[in-house]
Amino acid sequence: MRRAVIYGRTVEMQGSPYTFLVYRTGFGGDLLHDIAAAYEDNPPDMSMLLQIAWAMAKTHDDSVSEYADWLREFDPKSFAIGDADAWGVIDSAISAELFRRAKAGRARKWIAGRMGRMAQRVGALADRLLAR
Repeated sequence: MRRAVIYGRTVEMQGSPYTFLVYRTGFGGDLLHDIAAAYEDNPPDMSMLLQIAWAMAKTHDDSVSEYADWLREFDPKSFAIGDADAWGVIDSAISAELFRRAKAGRARKWIAGRMGRMAQRVGALADRLLAR
């Protein structure tokens, strides 16, 4: 289980085989495919990352609200487009909860490479935004 603060709210997330079912039921997509697709964009597709975070939160606690209601529970004052902290904690939870074993092998290395490049891009974007 991973506890993280996303947009000022503590979210507990857990990855398991059940996460794949929760994600498919909630969004009709394949979790691994959508993880890869989220990192193809620069910056990453935050809406997809939030969907993945919700699926992991729902895996941890089945009483978590449905996705649209869950999003409404975040404090709008804490929301900021391009929030590198939100990207980072969701990225960290994905890595820790869905790719935690050495047996993940090639998939883990591929995702790690994507995440590393994404982290560099997010860092550069944050530097440019802060320099303004």
